[in-house]
Amino acid sequence: FMLMFFLLMIAFIFYGCNQSNKVSVRSVGSFFKELKQYEAEVTVTFLKDKQPNEMKMKQIANMSGAYEWTVIEPEHLKGTKISYDGNQMTEYYPSLNKAVEVKRSSAQNEILLTSFVSRYLTNENIKEQKIQLNGETLRIYEMPIEGDFKYLSKEKLWLDEKSQLPLKMEIYDDVGNVTIEIIYEDFKFNT
Repeated sequence: FMLMFFLLMIAFIFYGCNQSNKVSVRSVGSFFKELKQYEAEVTVTFLKDKQPNEMKMKQIANMSGAYEWTVIEPEHLKGTKISYDGNQMTEYYPSLNKAVEVKRSSAQNEILLTSFVSRYLTNENIKEQKIQLNGETLRIYEMPIEGDFKYLSKEKLWLDEKSQLPLKMEIYDDVGNVTIEIIYEDFKFNT
């Protein structure tokens, strides 16, 4: 009788763990599947050089590939705008009051959450981790970035489990050093 009771308890415990895990994974997965567009203020820090370069910007991006980001800081770049409509990329420089058509760059795309989400939806090599930080439950997703880019080898996204909002994304080089860090503030999606 005691053995039967013990086995029954273990079965309930594992069933309960599986159920709660399925619910949270499904809800997190739905964030990725349901994201159509987002708007956020982000702080992007480029760490490749000896001296980190930080830039604050407003990003508006669509899962179709179109995006726009406008520099808020540093002051000498304030108002500089980069936009891509799906075909053409334009950079606007307010100090010159001039827009210039430019070639797209992989690094510019990688600082967008839409690049991560697109990769998440088609990648099978995703590592997922659940951690507690300052009393909050976070999910960390890590996956490789395809292509042979020395400074864009893999990426990680920190997602708040309760709010379903991204907090931070990091991009790593081929030896595991962080090359780009993106911190999200005032994140809104599908509005």
